[in-house]
Amino acid sequence: MTTASVLSADMLFATLDPTLRAVELAHGARVILSDTVGFISDLPTMLVAAFRATLEEVIEADVILHVRDVSHEDSDAQSHDVGKILTELGIEPDDLRLLEVWNKIDRLDSEQRVRIFNAAERQQGRRHPLLVSALSGEGIENLLTAIESRLGEARQTLQLLLDPSDGAGLSWLYRHSEVLSRQMRDDGRLEISVRADAKNAEMVKHKYPGTTEMKSPI
Repeated sequence: MTTASVLSADMLFATLDPTLRAVELAHGARVILSDTVGFISDLPTMLVAAFRATLEEVIEADVILHVRDVSHEDSDAQSHDVGKILTELGIEPDDLRLLEVWNKIDRLDSEQRVRIFNAAERQQGRRHPLLVSALSGEGIENLLTAIESRLGEARQTLQLLLDPSDGAGLSWLYRHSEVLSRQMRDDGRLEISVRADAKNAEMVKHKYPGTTEMKSPI
């Protein structure tokens, strides 16, 4: 998703520190993706405590992607191990931030693909996993859309009017919110839809008193 080139190897602790990279979503929001250290089955409690600082990105994240290798024969067992460690970190299985991603579908044969895709379809609602291939890029756009949708759930979508000549005001909106749309009205004013977290939404409302809140388009 970030086109970054980082070490990837089938070995323990190939990554000892989280890797952070920025990515821009469809509506212009710039987010930081953090790739944590790999999780290990039967990880001693003392090591979980030692890794806690490394895993703080998970605890503080707005969205948590649980990436599974669905081509691996022990994928379900690996998923259980990750869930156990997340629970020890205080992140329960029903945490609304969790989004399950089934990776490496490029390694599945036709019969395995049918089985995996059917298994995914049986999990409805928020538990529905995203099927992707990090290698081929299949499903990545759907994943980005899902990430943006989850982030949008905690943000307010606002609509306001701006004088087209107010370049400074428009620039301010781009710095403090996501500008979702801009449309010139018949009366010559610019109708703008933006999305922002609670703090920035209040700043927008204070700066532009006529701002109205609307249902998010995502």
